[in-house]
Amino acid sequence: MNSSNHYPTFQRHVRAHEAVINNEFWYGDGPPSLGKSFTAARTAERQRDVVGLLQKAATSAGTAGDQKRSRLLWELADKLYGCRPRARCGSLACPKCARAFQRAKTSAQQALIPVLQKTNSTKKLVMANVVPLGMTYRPRQLRHLDIQKRNRWLKDIVSRAGFTRVMFGSADISWEHGFYQLHWHLGMFTSNRKNLTKRLKKIFPGTDKKSYDRPVVVSKAWSLGFLPYKDKGIKLPNLLRHNRTHLPELLLVLDRTEPLDLMVLTKLRLSAQQGRLILRQIENKRKKSR
Repeated sequence: MNSSNHYPTFQRHVRAHEAVINNEFWYGDGPPSLGKSFTAARTAERQRDVVGLLQKAATSAGTAGDQKRSRLLWELADKLYGCRPRARCGSLACPKCARAFQRAKTSAQQALIPVLQKTNSTKKLVMANVVPLGMTYRPRQLRHLDIQKRNRWLKDIVSRAGFTRVMFGSADISWEHGFYQLHWHLGMFTSNRKNLTKRLKKIFPGTDKKSYDRPVVVSKAWSLGFLPYKDKGIKLPNLLRHNRTHLPELLLVLDRTEPLDLMVLTKLRLSAQQGRLILRQIENKRKKSR
């Protein structure tokens, strides 16, 4: 995504991105709700906190002689500061815009799932968390992270393992013990949760060490309440409390990642209509008889 004078130009899913940033409904407090901690007012508070954090990091980088990094941080701080109605920045690093896209994606999936349930009546909706344990990044390594490429890698590896079902997922970046861990949350239907877990563990194995790790967790979805969590991208409140030092590096990565590039969709098509995101299943094309 490129931005000039705070007006973004998207490279992919252009109409879908523009549908969200041009619809102030997604920036308000209507349904779907993300919870009491993620209201528009609380998000505005975090926005101010993030801008101040970026400005402080930019000043420190300039003092240390890293003028390029300082310039990038000042530009991002300025972009987020200028995000307002009719001039949304569209950056994934922006708490306001990230929340708007999270709500729009949640709404689209809330509409999609009942349609999918009609053709999966004997199956259960689950959320699979998959963690490639080797896909970690130290703060200074984040500049090498390309989420779009990592999502293509995920789709390729599950496809080679024989997964041909509809999946609607999202990349997620968590702060662990001194490094960032890239992982995914995938929504799908299954008739055998235990077997699904076993298949996924063959793709995403654990370590041989005795240390506790859970590279694959498949949970039954008792409601659609898991959708906002699945599409959060990062845990910003947690990062602001426990990782302020390295958060600016992550925000730079998020800024160069288009918001809808977090999504992992298989056999689904994303579009936009009347200011909303629409997800539709791609029908299998039958071979024409000669």
